[in-house]
Amino acid sequence: METRIARLEEFAIDAKERLARIEARQTELAAHQSELAAHQSELANKVGALQVEMHKGFADMIKWVVGTAIVLGGTALTVITFVLNNATPKPSPMTPPSVVVYTQPVPVQPAK
Repeated sequence: METRIARLEEFAIDAKERLARIEARQTELAAHQSELAAHQSELANKVGALQVEMHKGFADMIKWVVGTAIVLGGTALTVITFVLNNATPKPSPMTPPSVVVYTQPVPVQPAK
């Protein structure tokens, strides 16, 4: 029976040592957990700032693409108009016929 009691006492001492190690590890984990929470909130802020910056970049890019498309469309319309107006030789404009005035002969009266 004494051996049993001796083993139980050894187990109790070992259990106290293990419990002390577990409690120490638990306080370390709590400290790491608070650090991790701080890093997590900092990361969330950085991600939010990145999202805002990307949204602004996309809006700027869309603005440039639409503006460039409008300018290219206007340029294409101008070039097409110029080409179509000057593609075929234009006939020379007809000059209106010149006005010819004929004077009517006046009957000559005999002299008296």
